Amino acid sequence: MMSSGFSVFRAGVALVLMCSFYKSTEDSLPELTPQQYFSTLQPGKASLVYFCQVGSLSNSVFLEELKEAVKPLQDYGISVAKVTCVEEEASRYCGEEEGLMKAYLFRGNILLREFPTDILFDVNAIIAHVLFALLFNEVKYITTLEDLHSIENSLKGKSNMIFSYVEAIGTPEHRAVMEAAFVYGTSYQFALTTEIALLENIGSESIEHAHLYFFHCKLVLDLTEHCRRTLMEQPLTTLNIHVFVKTMNAPLLVCVFTLLQQRFTCEI
Repeated sequence: MMSSGFSVFRAGVALVLMCSFYKSTEDSLPELTPQQYFSTLQPGKASLVYFCQVGSLSNSVFLEELKEAVKPLQDYGISVAKVTCVEEEASRYCGEEEGLMKAYLFRGNILLREFPTDILFDVNAIIAHVLFALLFNEVKYITTLEDLHSIENSLKGKSNMIFSYVEAIGTPEHRAVMEAAFVYGTSYQFALTTEIALLENIGSESIEHAHLYFFHCKLVLDLTEHCRRTLMEQPLTTLNIHVFVKTMNAPLLVCVFTLLQQRFTCEI
């Protein structure tokens, strides 16, 4: 069974963005004061916080992309809001200007990660980075073949693995993998790499694009035996990964042609 951190996350995650003074009639982001925001913090709830002062130049591109992420994040139980710092605010997150170019990810009142806003460059990057940080127990980031073999060996006879290569963190393919991990993270171990050399080492013939493999480790009882691998041939999208995983989870059908009766018989 995977880490219980995922279960806590599934119980409810709140995503709150604290940002500069930014008005729009179509703005779907609730605007809070720091006091209002901090009073809403709850244990186990996650918050992505972006602090900016009233009157400072607003990060309009970032805010537009964040608004695009509101609905997808809500689908995962993640709420989005913005909070404006005022001049008399004493919080260290409402401090110097360079600090206002970061987004801070909290769970309750515990700081988990700091994100420079330039890596949250679009809706895919926002969703991918937030889920990646919150699902750190469910998705192992690996850089070497030894890392991959270590995880593979630890799963033999216990569970299966979904291993993926993406060109960079924050890409649409990375988002798709993280959304799959949100759904299947308690059923399968996820492993992720951005190292193209690792993809080459496991024998991939085409390495120009993202890849996803299903490692069949659960039925491997001989620790010297490699887990069988199935490559997903479709592009890495959330829907394609979902269909692929469901297919891998289906019972294996064995068909035998009977020469005397001139027909196939199939058994699970």
